[in-house]
Amino acid sequence: MKKEHTNRAYLDAVENRVIVFDGAMGTNLQTQNLTAEHFGGERTMGCNDYLVITYPQAVELVHRSFLDAGVDVIETCTFRSNRLTLGEYGLADQTTCINRTAATLARRLADEYSTPGKPRFVAGSIGPSGKLPSMNDPELSNITIDELSDIFCEQARGLIEGGVDLLLIETSQDILEVKAIIHGIECAFEKTGVRIPIQAQVTLDTTGRMLLGTDINSALTILEGLPIDVIGMNCSTGPEHMRQSIQFLGENSSLPISCIPNAGLPLNVDGQAVYPLQPEPFADALFEFVDKYKISVVGGCCGSTPEHLRQLVTKVNTLEKKPTNVA
Repeated sequence: MKKEHTNRAYLDAVENRVIVFDGAMGTNLQTQNLTAEHFGGERTMGCNDYLVITYPQAVELVHRSFLDAGVDVIETCTFRSNRLTLGEYGLADQTTCINRTAATLARRLADEYSTPGKPRFVAGSIGPSGKLPSMNDPELSNITIDELSDIFCEQARGLIEGGVDLLLIETSQDILEVKAIIHGIECAFEKTGVRIPIQAQVTLDTTGRMLLGTDINSALTILEGLPIDVIGMNCSTGPEHMRQSIQFLGENSSLPISCIPNAGLPLNVDGQAVYPLQPEPFADALFEFVDKYKISVVGGCCGSTPEHLRQLVTKVNTLEKKPTNVA
């Protein structure tokens, strides 16, 4: 049985209306043409998460662009802020500081934009570690579940201390790692004495499976047995390739459902990823998911701009009341 949340304001909002998350952090940071100096030097060039320390103005600009578009939730710039991935830049010892700082930045902005009629929430972004514990690979699986749990406990603790409203497990490609992350979050709850909602999102490819073959039916069966509050999908593809899996969740999940796709399936153009889905069809597709499959939470992943989210917010605001998931 789940323990009572210390802060369940986000879940109360999900029960009452469709919630709109922000769009892409990474691809919108890229448009700012940041230099190595902004990132704190050549060694940490490209570590977007470190910008909350070295040049927080860049992250704040992205957060504000989405808040101005009317979204309900902004995600912390911490997708790769676990000890393993930060270690690639020599930043492992700054894991807690980076997560806490990113959460504090997002919290300040969310509070600034909040009104009594429209509170703004902060989701603590937790991405994958780069390891695939389900594999039998000497490099990718050379870590124990307990070690992974400790790594994510550290990250979650920093986010909680920084004041996030929920923890977002996103772009997950190995269901065993998702279980380790949830265990780590539970550890962080115990250490901080704070319990907030968990939203767990898996990533499926165009065949409808996670990287190691788990389909949406198996993912749902496993995740519903764990202490999460919202289940969903994000990244990898645009909304159209998610349709079948989202419909399955809408018909079978006992939990609220999130859908946060890319702005279309990425194309390789001169070595760069280009996301072809324009704002209007992006918003139309997600609005259809809300209306037809009773999705509770929508937003944008890679390639999604403030205009994508502005049009999505406009569409969602036409609903007189939230469609009900009667699964």
